[in-house]
Amino acid sequence: MLKPMRFIIAVLALCAVLPASVVHASLGIDPAFIEMDLERGRPSDVITVTNVTKQETRYRAQTVHFIYTKDGNFEIVEPDGQSLAPWIKFNPKEFVLAPQESRAIRLSVIPPGNLRDGEYWAALRFEPLVGIVSTGDSGEGHSVAIEVITNINVPVIGHVGKLDHTVGLADLQAWRDVDGIRILTSLKSTGNARARVKGTYEVVDAAGAVVAEGLMGEDTLLAGGERVFVRLAEDDFPDGEFTVRVRYTSDRFEEALAGQTTVRDDAPDGYADVLR
Repeated sequence: MLKPMRFIIAVLALCAVLPASVVHASLGIDPAFIEMDLERGRPSDVITVTNVTKQETRYRAQTVHFIYTKDGNFEIVEPDGQSLAPWIKFNPKEFVLAPQESRAIRLSVIPPGNLRDGEYWAALRFEPLVGIVSTGDSGEGHSVAIEVITNINVPVIGHVGKLDHTVGLADLQAWRDVDGIRILTSLKSTGNARARVKGTYEVVDAAGAVVAEGLMGEDTLLAGGERVFVRLAEDDFPDGEFTVRVRYTSDRFEEALAGQTTVRDDAPDGYADVLR
C-alpha cells in the first residue's frame, strides 16, 4: 500500500471592507467588516459564521494585527500602539460546526483608559484546526493528500475622539520608459485615521495640451501607512518636454491632493526596477 504524501496549503484571505458578508472556501462570515466606537466603554458585536463545507469542522477564533504594505498587500505584523488585537475577547473562542450549520460568535473590546484620539485596528481570524483534505494520484506512483487551511480575516476598526484623515504626497517621479512614460507616486498618511484614495494622471506636452491620461489606482491608507503607485502611460511620446500631473481624491478630503513633475529622460537612481 502506497503511503500518501501530504502537503499543507495555507490560504490567507482578508475580507474586503465593502461587502456586508463574505463566503470564502470553508466558512461564511457576516458581517465582513466591523467598526466600533471605543468611547462607548466596552463595545461589543456579534459575527455569524457558517460552515459551508460537507464536513464537520472545529474552528478557533483569534486576533492578529496587520498593515497594508507599500504595494498594497495585506501583511500580519506584531501588535503596535494602533492595534486592537490585545483588547478583543471572543465567546466562544473555539467551536465546532456541522455541515451548513451557523453560530453566533460574540466579541467584545476592552480598551485601556486614556486612549489617544484616532483609529485602532486588528483582524479577527477564524482558522479551521483541521484543513479540508482532497486526495489524488501524483502520476508518479504516489497518492497525494492536499490539506487546505483557509485563514479568514475580518477587519475590525475602532475609533475614539477627533479623527484626522490627512494624506500627503511624499514623492512624485516620472521618466521615459521603452514603452512610454512611467509614473510613480508615494502617498503617506500623516493623520490618525484611514482614508481611501483614488488617483488619476495627465501627461501634458510643452504647449499645455493633455496628450495622455489615466488612473493611478485606488486603495486605503491606514493611519501612518504609505502606499506607492506605479503606472505606465503607454504611448510613443516624441522628443520634447512633458509634464505629469497627478490628482488624488477621497471622501475624507476637503480638497484634492495634487502635484506635478517634469518627465525625466531616465529613471532616477534607485527607481529603475521599482514595482515592475
